Amino acid sequence: MSKVLIALVIGGFVGIIIGTWLGFSLNIGRDRRCEFNEAIEPIRTALMKGEDISEQDISIVIAKLGKDGKAILNTYRKVYQPKMHMADVLLRKDIYGKAKCTREEYEQSKKLKKDAMASLLTKCKHR
Repeated sequence: MSKVLIALVIGGFVGIIIGTWLGFSLNIGRDRRCEFNEAIEPIRTALMKGEDISEQDISIVIAKLGKDGKAILNTYRKVYQPKMHMADVLLRKDIYGKAKCTREEYEQSKKLKKDAMASLLTKCKHR
């Protein structure tokens, strides 16, 4: 065989191996992205509706995502929970559940809740 023919055969095999590896890697990435988007959809929907998120909701996402959900968990614990707690503290309520706060405290509480939800929603954006 000539050297040109051998070079073409070896080049073809190398191309097949690289193409197979690249296709496999991209396919795995697409599957992981779909799993991530599917797992965070309940949280995204609740945040867009303005509903509160519980630790249980986050733990379900972490169970599905594993290490990919750590950023969401960190944002929940370090940003979302403290801001939501501060908002609840500002909205003092009497024994009947009626708010006993000033208009400024009420507005600040709403802003804190909105900021908390926006920060968590940022981490839960679709990939």
